[in-house]
Amino acid sequence: MKKNIYLLISIISLSLAFYGCSNDYDDVRNGNISVKGVEADSDKKFIRMEDNKTLQLEVFVMPQDLTSKVKYSLTGTTTGAIEITPDGLITPLVKTPAEGEIPSPLGIDTIIVSLEKDPNIYVKYPVRVYSHIVLVSSINLGSSGQYSEIEVGKTFDLSKFVTINPSNASDKTVSYYSEDESIATVDQNGVITAVGEIGESTSIFITSNDRGKQTAESKMTIIAEAPMYVEMPMNAGMLSSNLETKEGSLEALLDDKNSTFWAPDILKRPNYSPACYLDIDFGEVIKYSQLYYRHRSLNYGHLQCYIFTLQGKKSASDAWIDLGTYETQELQVEKYQVFGLGEPEDEKFQEIQYLRINFVKGHLRAGKPDWNYEEDGNVSVGDIKVYVYNR
Repeated sequence: MKKNIYLLISIISLSLAFYGCSNDYDDVRNGNISVKGVEADSDKKFIRMEDNKTLQLEVFVMPQDLTSKVKYSLTGTTTGAIEITPDGLITPLVKTPAEGEIPSPLGIDTIIVSLEKDPNIYVKYPVRVYSHIVLVSSINLGSSGQYSEIEVGKTFDLSKFVTINPSNASDKTVSYYSEDESIATVDQNGVITAVGEIGESTSIFITSNDRGKQTAESKMTIIAEAPMYVEMPMNAGMLSSNLETKEGSLEALLDDKNSTFWAPDILKRPNYSPACYLDIDFGEVIKYSQLYYRHRSLNYGHLQCYIFTLQGKKSASDAWIDLGTYETQELQVEKYQVFGLGEPEDEKFQEIQYLRINFVKGHLRAGKPDWNYEEDGNVSVGDIKVYVYNR
C-alpha cells in the first residue's frame, strides 16, 4: 500500500513539473526549456538585441536525455521586427531611423521555442529590437563648472568639469556656445575667455552633438584680476630665533606698529655678534615671493638693521637655499621696504616652508665712517610681512 502511495505522489509531482501554469510572455510548458540571456523588465521576461547585429539563440533542454529536435519560429501577430531561422538565428528587420527620434524599442515580435516531437513542451519570449545608437541622456557639470568667476582677460577650461551620461554613449562629443560673445567667448574645446567688463555675466551652453541634443548651462561672471602677491597670515608661534630677546618681543614684529620692536640679545654691534637669525615656519609649503621690512620708529639709542640675507627650504631635512642679500635704507621708518626675488612686476617665487632671516649688520651710528668698530648696544627691527605669489 505504502509503495503505491509513494508512486502516486511521484506521478503527481512530475505532472505538476511538466504541466505548470503559463502567461503571455513567459509561457513555459513542462518547465524543461530555457533560453540563455533572457532579461526581465518588471514582471515580463524578454530577449534583447540590437538592430545592427544578429543573435544566435542558445537553449538548454532538461532532462538531457530528451532527443527531440528544438524548433524556432515566430508566434502570434508579427510586426516585421525580426525574422528567425529554424536553427534559432534571429535577424533584426527594423533599423534605426536616419534622423529624428529613436523609438525604444524599435520593434517587438514574439518567438516560440518548442520540441519537435513534444509540441506541448515550449517557451515563448518577446524579442525587443533596440537601436545600436546610445544617445546622450544628460550632461552634468561639476560644481566648479556650474558657476565660474573668471578674471578679466583670463581663460577658464569648462571641459574639465563636463560629464556625459551614459558613459557608453555612442557620440560623446559636445558643442559650446556663448549667450553673449561681447562678455565671454568659448571655443569648441570648452575654453572660455572673459572679454567683457568686470561684473558682467553671461551663460555658456553645452549641447550634445547627437540627435538627442541634451543641453547644460554654465553661468560665468567676470571679476577683477587677482593681485600678483598677497600677504601670508602669520602669528608669533611661527617665529623663533637662535638668540634670546633683549628688548621688545617677537610678537611685535607682526603687529604692524613700528612703535613696538624686537631686539635680539647680541653682545656687540654694528656687526651682529654673535650671529643672529630669525626663523619662520609657515606650517605649509608656500610660494614665497617678497619680504616686507620696516624699521622701528626712530630711537637713537638703537641702530637699525642694515644688511640681512635670506634663506629658504621646503622641508626640515633640506639644505638651505640662498634667496639673496639685501640692504635697507636708513631712517625710513614710516613705509615698508620691499625685498623680492626679482623686480615687483616679475612673476618669481620659491616654494618653501621655512624662511630664515640672517641679520648681518646695523646701520652706522652717527659720526662713524665705517663698520670697523665694536660697541655695546641694540640693533632692532620694527615689523615684517611675507607675501606669496597668488597666480
